[in-house]
Amino acid sequence: MKDQVQRISHAIFENDIRLPILDITHPLFNASIDEQAYHLNCLKSARSIESLKKMPGFIRNIFVRMSNVDKSYLSGMRTLLYKLGPDLSRGIPLGFRDKWAIKQTSFMGLRIRLRDLCRLQSKLLENQLKRFPERNLCFFNIAGGAATDSINTLILIQESDPKLLKGRKIEINICDIDTYGPAFAKRCIDVLKQPGERFHGLDITLNIIPYDWSQSETLLQLSLERSGWIQLCSSEGGLFEYGSDSDIMDNLNHFFTHSPADARVTGSFIFDRAHVNPGYLGFTEFIGVQIRYLGLEGLQRILTQTSWVLEDFHEIETIYTLFTLKKA
Repeated sequence: MKDQVQRISHAIFENDIRLPILDITHPLFNASIDEQAYHLNCLKSARSIESLKKMPGFIRNIFVRMSNVDKSYLSGMRTLLYKLGPDLSRGIPLGFRDKWAIKQTSFMGLRIRLRDLCRLQSKLLENQLKRFPERNLCFFNIAGGAATDSINTLILIQESDPKLLKGRKIEINICDIDTYGPAFAKRCIDVLKQPGERFHGLDITLNIIPYDWSQSETLLQLSLERSGWIQLCSSEGGLFEYGSDSDIMDNLNHFFTHSPADARVTGSFIFDRAHVNPGYLGFTEFIGVQIRYLGLEGLQRILTQTSWVLEDFHEIETIYTLFTLKKA
């Protein structure tokens, strides 16, 4: 049993690159999180940014390039890499910039965010799965990338009570303009359904939905087709961290229309500018990330234009807020 716990499953990415399937219950993932170190890093990061700003321009440019920002945001596969952390990513052929970045304490926040959101989602869904053993389960993952939150939510449910997932259809629908992350997620599911793997014997399907959140009408049809299912719409590090007020509002309203009464929305957003960790604010502005500092009041303002209400929220180091929405 100990060998099984320690084993790392892999899936094939582009060019036959073998990548670990991220499992947040794996000891190497847990070892990559030191919450005290992350807290101290957040406290001192504001001073570090001020020092960087005083450096010569060519050194600042090197630092920006080292941060690996793609088109003002981290790509889905690069985000996955940083979520794996230094131990699980060992053996992956990486360039110098990725090797440097993956060891930075600041990226530990991505792993904490993922872990805590999966815990939140698994507890939420466990209650619904126990109440409705006859209903199927459906995830809509907006800007889902490699769908690490949906996959690991299922892993946590399976570890807690394997009977809850057996005998029902399960769908993960990745709604994203990216193709690389979702394609890798599909390969992960294919591997995890093989004999001896976590999801063997479960009826799990992963669908890739080309999706631009500024054209959210697709959610109407998707949720209608699964109207009798338990439905969870999530967006970790996506819609609520980069989308405009109108984008967020439209996605929420379209999901509301045909989803069941007990449907939920989960995700993450960043603190507003007045309350966000100053080091995080300085870092994102320094490297050019076009992130939104939505804050709790910003989310509440948007919710007044929808029929969703805030059910629960959880804060991480005055940077991330994880939340659950339910129908009013």
